[in-house]
Amino acid sequence: MSFNIDNLNEQKKQELIKTVSGGRRPHAVLVDGGTESEREEIAYLLAKIYVCENATDSEPCSSCSSCRKADEKIHPDIVKITKQSDKKYYSKTSDVKPIVENAYQTPNEAKVRVLIISEMQLMKVDSQNVLLKILEEPPTYTAFILTAESANNVIGTVLSRVSRFRIGESNEELVFSEKTLGVVEKIAVALSSNYEFDIIAAAAPLDGNKQLTVDVLKALSVFFRDALVIKNGGKALIKDLENQAESVAYSFSQEALLTRYEAVNELLKLTQGNPNYTLLAAQLCAKLK
Repeated sequence: MSFNIDNLNEQKKQELIKTVSGGRRPHAVLVDGGTESEREEIAYLLAKIYVCENATDSEPCSSCSSCRKADEKIHPDIVKITKQSDKKYYSKTSDVKPIVENAYQTPNEAKVRVLIISEMQLMKVDSQNVLLKILEEPPTYTAFILTAESANNVIGTVLSRVSRFRIGESNEELVFSEKTLGVVEKIAVALSSNYEFDIIAAAAPLDGNKQLTVDVLKALSVFFRDALVIKNGGKALIKDLENQAESVAYSFSQEALLTRYEAVNELLKLTQGNPNYTLLAAQLCAKLK
């Protein structure tokens, strides 16, 4: 397969240009959205640009030895990393720590070694925190390309250290109803209260309401992601709750925010089954305080 910009639709072309134009080669890029095959195609195209011997502003030459090897997926400096097939998630010990060690290997042929870390939604928060250390201070000769179903699967501290390549309409997943945002706003205010009842009162509309509970959990996931990003100097995705996210960001430690972010996403996974939504709302209140 040949990984070329001409294979992309107009939206993807614009995202590519935004990511690498002007000779930019970010040390880390997150490719999120679309299908797994689309994410992999973009990841390999970006990697091809990084190793190309004659790359232009935002395109590989597709004729040099490095480009030909990239197309055949045999370039020694493009390394795809996936979780072990017999595990549900990446293990921070057996999967992620070797990634950090791999990052310090010098390139064989190109000027940069590209590590493609696939499907970050399969990497839990503690594993992402292990990866975070190398993303914060990477070797100058190493680049990272991460892929994920959604940016919501990536912790805020990691997001703040990557450039994003968004497949599809980037704002689509952030359209929340006024009612959903209203509940999240009340929960955000209650987080700073000394009274546990305030959280219970804020989450009361969720009691037994399946759709509202799912929507609020999705919005809370983004909200806590926003708080983490703001704490690390980034910008919020939910503009209507930006002030609330900023307030929460500076009221809680990074560890406390990460704990709540992970708890919300664990509850969100439970909605894929057939949980008792009254109990789910109660669990949410307990985990947020």
